[in-house]
Amino acid sequence: MSRAFGHPRLLVTGFGPFPGVPENPTEVLVRAIAESPPPGVTAACLDTHWNVGRELTRLAQGMDGVLMFGVAARAHRIRYERFAHPVAGAMEDASGETPTAAPLRFRHTGFDVPRLVQAARRRGFPVTASDSAGAYICNAGYGAALAVSRAALFVHVPLARPRGPLSAAGLRLHADWLIDHLRAVIDRRRPGLR
Repeated sequence: MSRAFGHPRLLVTGFGPFPGVPENPTEVLVRAIAESPPPGVTAACLDTHWNVGRELTRLAQGMDGVLMFGVAARAHRIRYERFAHPVAGAMEDASGETPTAAPLRFRHTGFDVPRLVQAARRRGFPVTASDSAGAYICNAGYGAALAVSRAALFVHVPLARPRGPLSAAGLRLHADWLIDHLRAVIDRRRPGLR
């Protein structure tokens, strides 16, 4: 296990804009985390491209876990994704490209998503579990992260609301809590997580 000053190393990612979402709230979120990251945390904003797997695989090397944020514009809650599916929709990425192939395998996170959801709800965050990361780049990126390590979690967030737990400030509080929580889970070295 890689360590930075005794802390598990966690990669935290968000995405830039893409067709239909000219301002991605996860880009703002991850850039804020990158300005003052907790020990052991590396934050990076990924381009919203179908070849995201290459960049993600490179960034995730040597990390103990990966936490990815993506936007689900029509969502009303924060969603913790349990699976990446071997599907890719014929939708254009930020550069106008469409996918050349679907991800090759069905993959699932090693984190106990129902337990994570319960812990988040106890803290007052509007979170639910989801069984589909969709058919866009979020799903492709999640599959790439899970190919590196089962200690990966994809979190879909809604577009930021003016106030409350789904505001930009509320989403940041949730992200800070989740980073700490996942690092504690990783540090306990749960069997089967890696």
